[in-house]
Amino acid sequence: MKKIYRDKILNISDTDIFDNTFVFEYFSEKKISSEVKVIYLRDILEKKKNSEILEKVKYKPAMWSEVYSPKDELEIFTGLFENALKNNTKIHIVWVTLGEEIQMLEEYYESLWFLREDINAFDVDFSVPLVTASCHIENLMWRGSDYKAQREKIFFCPPVRESWQNKALFKGITRGVLAGVEISPDSWESGLVEGFLSECITWEKIMPLHMGKVLKYNLEDIGFRGEIWELQIKY
Repeated sequence: MKKIYRDKILNISDTDIFDNTFVFEYFSEKKISSEVKVIYLRDILEKKKNSEILEKVKYKPAMWSEVYSPKDELEIFTGLFENALKNNTKIHIVWVTLGEEIQMLEEYYESLWFLREDINAFDVDFSVPLVTASCHIENLMWRGSDYKAQREKIFFCPPVRESWQNKALFKGITRGVLAGVEISPDSWESGLVEGFLSECITWEKIMPLHMGKVLKYNLEDIGFRGEIWELQIKY
């Protein structure tokens, strides 16, 4: 078994070194210091719900994405982003879903000199930026093409977006721009999360060190504290 640390992977003593298991730590519950305001896009976007589209969703489930439109989400995110920089306020935005949001974060972090050209990725000290962000596990697990089969099972807010938006979230993790992945207790209880994370590791969609960072270490740098649980993932 191998333990995932902030910047290294070590064999756990008294375990089989050939056992294909990674051991991660993650926050089961967490709190944030008073210096950082946590903002859930869901709470704001819910007020922008387009109920007129709901009738069409019965026949075209993929239209659920427009019930909480990308345009409205981007407008909200941009406003939060610009106000934070203007007022020198630290915020952490939870539940981003859009490639445009990832691009804004990349440009901001590049202006703070966190881009490393040798690896073409970002090495962000997340205690520094005024704006940080997390996505939700469901927006990684599902994409627009899944609406036809899953229908109401994936009618989330913010919604599951198109495939290219889903890929942008993975890019945000692998490029070191997304600080965290939000996983609710209900998501863990569904039984799907561990299988999905195992698939991400096996197929190298997310490297182990990146996963360790978005589950715990980046969030610690932002100022989150709380109960730490252990997660074992076979690969």
